[in-house]
Amino acid sequence: MELMFLGGCQTVGGSGVLVSNGETNILVDYGVYVGKKDNLIPELPPEDVDAVFLTHVHLDHAGGAPILYTDSYSDGPSVYVTPPTLSLLSLLIDDMLKIKKLPFGKKEKNRMLRKTQTVNYGDTIKVDGMTVEIVNSGHIPGAYSTVIRTNGKCILYTSDFNTNKTRLVENADYGMLKPDVVITESTYALEEHPERLQTERDFVRAVLHVVENGGVVLIPAFAVARSQEILCVLEKYNVECNITLDGMARDASRLLLQHPDYLKDYETLLRALSKCRWVRGFHDRVEAASRPGVIISTAGMLKGGPTIHYMRMLAKDSDNAIFLVSFQIPGTPGRTLLDTGYFPLYGKPERVNAQVKFFNFSSHVDRKQLHSFVENINNHSTVFFTVHGEKEACHTLAEEIEENYGNQAINPKVGEVYEL
Repeated sequence: MELMFLGGCQTVGGSGVLVSNGETNILVDYGVYVGKKDNLIPELPPEDVDAVFLTHVHLDHAGGAPILYTDSYSDGPSVYVTPPTLSLLSLLIDDMLKIKKLPFGKKEKNRMLRKTQTVNYGDTIKVDGMTVEIVNSGHIPGAYSTVIRTNGKCILYTSDFNTNKTRLVENADYGMLKPDVVITESTYALEEHPERLQTERDFVRAVLHVVENGGVVLIPAFAVARSQEILCVLEKYNVECNITLDGMARDASRLLLQHPDYLKDYETLLRALSKCRWVRGFHDRVEAASRPGVIISTAGMLKGGPTIHYMRMLAKDSDNAIFLVSFQIPGTPGRTLLDTGYFPLYGKPERVNAQVKFFNFSSHVDRKQLHSFVENINNHSTVFFTVHGEKEACHTLAEEIEENYGNQAINPKVGEVYEL
């Protein structure tokens, strides 16, 4: 049994792990490095991949997969995705292809889509001498962890996961599982999130304060999951004001509504979406920015999309607010705004007079949850691999697992192969 780490090591992005038993090769995730300008693709897997499991639609986990369907990879393997992931995959990859230069295009993406097979939580897929169980990871609608069994070994690949409930999806629950190997995310291994309900209350209170004083709240949010969760929060707290939805969040919302079984509270989301105003053109944007209310729009890190237009209309007025609710990668305009108070409104950084705040609506486990997870899933001889986190986070989590629990814990590098 071998594990080959193709990407996602000591960084966030480019996730990809090849699991091999000597006869069968399974690729779990194959994303892109979202924050990079070039070298976006992880290490290439061998040509004899038998199956691909894309754990969710986020581009750092699924965005690189079309490269497996170029001419050099002949027919390409089957791709296993949940129904929400299948619905959203083309939308997100097409959007990425507009702004990123990649070694594939829509032709390869369409080849990949023709090879997809849908799976649901609780399904077990047999791939030659391996079985792969699909388990809800609690991250976004349709996201899953994989439990791979072969040669008497059990391997859990968590992908992005969350053991706390959110307004949008049920939390991950691994029950009594005691795997031999765990490949775990480490994104927030150094941080503890604030209590979720308190974050919601603080967020709603801040929104109401701005709107009641005649201002506009711009909420840059990821198209998939975060935009819909914010809508659900506003609906649950009975926030009565003008709410506008813009950007790719509109298409993502339409697609997610097709999968009520993957939503924790379909009715709340449906009500929220029916109440808000869906932007149809630039005139609607001008109107939304001209009256007190809330605007939810992509891009979540202010790297493009309608948020740029809204920033130009709202940023200079101190009555308005920019509430960031998505993770801001260092170097992105959103992170720069958060750290410095400046934003390139017309190419040149300018001081933003609007109130700027960050509210942590993370859909990842934090430090406390990670340690609880390790304790619960540990069979005392479990080997842990820490991935999907910055270098210090991956290293620290591995070190603490060894010190606190006595297990072997490895912080792998890209390209490394481990025999189990």
